[in-house]
Amino acid sequence: MSLPTQLIFATLLLSIGCAAGTEAAGPAPTLDECKPDPAGPAVKRSAFPKPKVSNYILPFEPGKSFLIWRTTSHFNAGNKGVGLYAIDIEMPIGTPLIATRAGRVVAVQESFPDGNDKDLEENFVMVEHEDKTISRYIHLKQGGALVDVGDLVKQGQHIALSGNSGQTGGPHLHLDVQTCGPNLPPGYNTLPCGQTVPVNFRNAGANECGLLPNKKYRAASENTRRFGKRK
Repeated sequence: MSLPTQLIFATLLLSIGCAAGTEAAGPAPTLDECKPDPAGPAVKRSAFPKPKVSNYILPFEPGKSFLIWRTTSHFNAGNKGVGLYAIDIEMPIGTPLIATRAGRVVAVQESFPDGNDKDLEENFVMVEHEDKTISRYIHLKQGGALVDVGDLVKQGQHIALSGNSGQTGGPHLHLDVQTCGPNLPPGYNTLPCGQTVPVNFRNAGANECGLLPNKKYRAASENTRRFGKRK
């Protein structure tokens, strides 16, 4: 990502939190804390599931690699930090996305054009899991939903195409898991359901504190390897 794009991306303030938080600085992490995103706050290692037993896989096809833009720097005190554990993944428009976890599709929006640069006008697919948490795939391509509300999806099933809809700073996937929902615009950040939860991915490597920004991750095939490589 070019420097101008990085600067634009860092200055945007989105309702879903695709912008740097304003109060990331804090004391040095303790033994049970880590700081996966240098621009974000310290978080507890113990809050993250162990990758080997995680319910989640990376949201793109096995063998593909993509760059992580941001993670815990989504924290914003103004909305009580609901987006703390969101993840932004750089990827070209039209990249196939897969379900990170099995569940039922509870919300779909696919009418907004790519590059519209409008807050609250982004395409998305939301999937509810058996524990009532909600995986959200946001900034999808116009017409890029491959599922409908009510569909049951399996882990690894194609569900959407990535895009650049909404106020983004560049083509990417905003992925997070919220406590419950679905939380639809303009109520993306409604508490308590809007609070994001920490996730790890069992095919992304042994990341005890989640994915790291400015690193490219390869999705390993679970048929051949348990872990992926971070490049």
